Amino acid sequence: MTISKYSVILSICTTICWLTWIAVLVLINPFESGWLGLLFFYLSFALASLGTFMLIGFLVRVKFFKKDEVPHKSLNLAFRQALLFTFIALVALLLQSQRYLTWWLLMIVVIFTGFIELFFISYKKR
Repeated sequence: MTISKYSVILSICTTICWLTWIAVLVLINPFESGWLGLLFFYLSFALASLGTFMLIGFLVRVKFFKKDEVPHKSLNLAFRQALLFTFIALVALLLQSQRYLTWWLLMIVVIFTGFIELFFISYKKR
């Protein structure tokens, strides 16, 4: 599969995930649906933001950085970083839903994910 086909398929799937998330927001009452409604909300948001962050990361990397790098390496890196950004967004949403979100707690989460990224960068060099 070529990179352009992969990007088109990822764009279509991300659009579907965002539409699903909007449908969950509009159609599902969290007080009546219980944990299943919350699961659909967080799962659809996670998939939509993962696809969005991955597309943005890949496009920025291809347009502005390392033009001589193999595209599938850029995809792997964009996926890993999109996963970490999605993790930050989900943790922030979960903390806010429990009314525990503060700036210093979010900074701890960001620093933790930064250490995870540094681990992957240093692991790759060996």
